[in-house]
Amino acid sequence: MKINRALAQEIADKVMMVIPYNVNIMDAVGMIIGSGNANRIGTFHQGAISAVKRGTIVSIYDSEGSSKPGVNIPFHFKQEIIGVIGISGEPTIVEPFAELVRVTAELLINQEFLFRERRIQEQMKEEFLYQWVFRLDEYDAAFINNGEAIGINLKLERKAIIVKGETIKEPYLKEQEFTFKLNKSNVLFIVPTDSDLLKRLEPMITQQSTKIGISDSSTHVAKSVHEAKRAIDIAEKLGMPSTCCYYQELKFIDYLTNKDQSFSEISHFFQELEITPKGQELIDTLLCYIKNSGDMNAISKELHIHRNSLAYRLQRIEILTNKNPKKFTDLFQLYTGYVIYKMQDSE
Repeated sequence: MKINRALAQEIADKVMMVIPYNVNIMDAVGMIIGSGNANRIGTFHQGAISAVKRGTIVSIYDSEGSSKPGVNIPFHFKQEIIGVIGISGEPTIVEPFAELVRVTAELLINQEFLFRERRIQEQMKEEFLYQWVFRLDEYDAAFINNGEAIGINLKLERKAIIVKGETIKEPYLKEQEFTFKLNKSNVLFIVPTDSDLLKRLEPMITQQSTKIGISDSSTHVAKSVHEAKRAIDIAEKLGMPSTCCYYQELKFIDYLTNKDQSFSEISHFFQELEITPKGQELIDTLLCYIKNSGDMNAISKELHIHRNSLAYRLQRIEILTNKNPKKFTDLFQLYTGYVIYKMQDSE
């Protein structure tokens, strides 16, 4: 690490606040780059050059060229000499300050180094987050390794949460949780599937107009971000009042309005049911339920089963599909999934 002029001057100024002597900071070749005497900056200091060569403190008792009476002590970074501190004055008087000043300088240099490292790490993370959020391609080994290098596990299933609107402040983030500002009004959070971030967000929502889009779980973040955006978009266009907009609940609408959106989730469910007797029984029950507009007595009579058996079958359908046949929007999705499955099967 090379010491720059700004840091050198900062060290000189801070040290001179506690000792009543002029302080010069020289680089590794002996040039003065920080000083209490601005006229000396940019000149070479013979005493500093000697201190670098010897690797130890050098005292000067008489003025000699650019050197004034005082002491010059090298300072280090990672065991390498990167500069020299000169304290002007009678050597026997200022020498006791030398070690204290050296330690102070090295502490400030290490602090500056850590700050730079942290800033570089943050910049790298921000650049990687940008690539991660907008990367449509599958993750290759190089991309996964780059993520691991800055502490991001790309193999972890996650969901995207987008907050559109104002919040009092951003919530604290736990391990493997990241945030990215999409624009002035949209903040993205990328969190593990089991994250409780929504609970932490709740007390920070300031306006009723705020919308929170929550994606399905996926290892591909760009897909999750798209889902979270679509959840907000659909909820706003349909005037839905709820703050939290779950894509899982709205993906059916996304399918209806976007033919590129796959609806295989439910249609595949019917494919699996048809190959088992019990599964076919559930399909027949669902179709009978639709045919009789949910009239439990009529359905029980047609299927020759007790109402309790009918209720059990409907419950099984809900457990297997996460769709409640007694809820109109869920029933609509179930029937649409069945129709798509049968049409594709026929083709």
